[in-house]
Amino acid sequence: MLHAKTLVRLFLYTGVPFGLLMGLFGIVNWGARPGIVSGLIAGILFGGIMTGILGYLHIRGVERNITDDADEINHHMKQHRNIELPMSYERAFELCIASLQEIEKAEVQSSDYSAGSITARTGTTWDSWGELISFRLTEAEGDGIRVELTSEPSTRQIVDYGKNLENANAIVAFLQGSGRR
Repeated sequence: MLHAKTLVRLFLYTGVPFGLLMGLFGIVNWGARPGIVSGLIAGILFGGIMTGILGYLHIRGVERNITDDADEINHHMKQHRNIELPMSYERAFELCIASLQEIEKAEVQSSDYSAGSITARTGTTWDSWGELISFRLTEAEGDGIRVELTSEPSTRQIVDYGKNLENANAIVAFLQGSGRR
């Protein structure tokens, strides 16, 4: 379920500006007291309605992207995954770059083979203003490579409608599928 902190932020970020604007409009047209009361009521109603709508859409987007092996519903916008791939470092690095083809509008921003880091950015979609996707590759214990994957919003957002969860799931599925070949 969405955290109470997220719901409060949704309410405040939508209700307060709307209430202030409606209050100013009311003060200009009806005077101070009726304007303040109308602004307060409008802000509370609008904030509540927007919190309900945006919260529902976010939950629906997240639940749409839950995989069968997910141990819990993750409503956080910043998604982390750790994967161990049974292959060479070179092959794992190439597959991480190739996995970005699974993500709409993803473009590699930087890649450093010796440091084991890849950073990509996606463009704006209906779900998000864009995401930052990063990979960090290190040697795993025994044979193989450990990949630390992070997908997060590229700008400050309150909800992402499950977009980063979708990115993480698509990349993990690609990497694990390619690792078995």
